[in-house]
Amino acid sequence: MEIINDSYLYFLILFGSILIPFIKSFDPRVSYIKSFGPLFLGIGIIGAIFIIWDMVFTHLGFWGFNPRYLSGIYIGNLPIEEVLFFVIIPFCSIFTYRVLNFYIPKDILAPYSMHISNYFIGFSAAIAIVFYDRWYTVLTFGLLCLLIIWQSKIRRSPWLGRFYLAYLVIFIPFFMVNGLLTGSLIEGEIVWYNPDEMMDIRIGTIPLEDFFYGMSLILGIISIYEYLGAKWNLGYSYDRTTE
Repeated sequence: MEIINDSYLYFLILFGSILIPFIKSFDPRVSYIKSFGPLFLGIGIIGAIFIIWDMVFTHLGFWGFNPRYLSGIYIGNLPIEEVLFFVIIPFCSIFTYRVLNFYIPKDILAPYSMHISNYFIGFSAAIAIVFYDRWYTVLTFGLLCLLIIWQSKIRRSPWLGRFYLAYLVIFIPFFMVNGLLTGSLIEGEIVWYNPDEMMDIRIGTIPLEDFFYGMSLILGIISIYEYLGAKWNLGYSYDRTTE
């Protein structure tokens, strides 16, 4: 007997992702709720860019969605679950970033952040050049390359080491959520991809590009989150030097 209607699966994945971060947002020690202003401004600005990107790629058939696992409610050509993805996943990711900054006050990757940045710049640029004719690949790696150049070479953002540590931790739940969306544990997939517009290299069922697409999304939002946190003197901008 079917206990849960398939059409709620994407919603349930998102609900399961945000449940604990939302509850813990009110923890007075971390006080995530106090940074909701910069957080949602960042999510609104960067999320809007990614949603437009998503709409264009969906229209062009570069990826799409299995109606079996959707509620049937759409915003433009995107299922509402997909739009919520760009709110809920960043909310959870920045929560992880903030919690790590609180419980690990020392920026342990600060001495290596420039080396890590250089690696990602070189790797991303090389992939974008080699796969210049694959739209998902070239835009994903091209954007990540530009973002890291901006933050590491131009702005010289002191929190990049913290971002890399946080994304390493975020990688685990990201792998689990994206695995569900791409069909690791279900019959078929919730999100499908056109292999002609990507490298078609997968980790499990997840396209390699997805990990770097997510990295650009979170880096873009943290850029605004940290900038506004320092500008508005909200007390959470972790821009101190390595202890």
